[in-house]
Amino acid sequence: MTTSSPRKKKRSLSTYLSYIGNAALAFMMLLTTTDVLGRYFFNSPVLGAYEITEYLMLIMVFSYLALAQSQKAHINVDIVFNRLPAWMQRIFERFNHIVCLLVMILVTWKSAQRIVELKNTGEASLLLKIPDYPFAIFLVIGCLVFCIEFFKDAFTRKDVEQEK
Repeated sequence: MTTSSPRKKKRSLSTYLSYIGNAALAFMMLLTTTDVLGRYFFNSPVLGAYEITEYLMLIMVFSYLALAQSQKAHINVDIVFNRLPAWMQRIFERFNHIVCLLVMILVTWKSAQRIVELKNTGEASLLLKIPDYPFAIFLVIGCLVFCIEFFKDAFTRKDVEQEK
């Protein structure tokens, strides 16, 4: 007897990437709590907590962007947009997704170039000397998955999907 159900939702790459963001958020909360308790009760803060929190924040933000796009969770102002005919809304939406896709491709490309610079110069955090380039790699991965979500939104037919 199989337990798999046809209603089981297929997980996307953005969902898996968000799990990394969840872990980063949990670790950031644990680190901040440990730092505060250590600072005020034992007069011994966690060395480099601020630097580590910065890196974890980068991981968290870029791991959630694509998931928010896939779930249409970004904020949008649609005062005028909702008054337009449905066919015009679809045109504007598709145009918006294509423009956003092009911008994110540019951000991904320039960030990939920056990785090479960071690797060659050996830039690192001031206190703990953690290299910066691995976190720039994560930024590129997050932007790349974000591009995939914009591509799906721009080039899939929504009217066909809504009929299913």
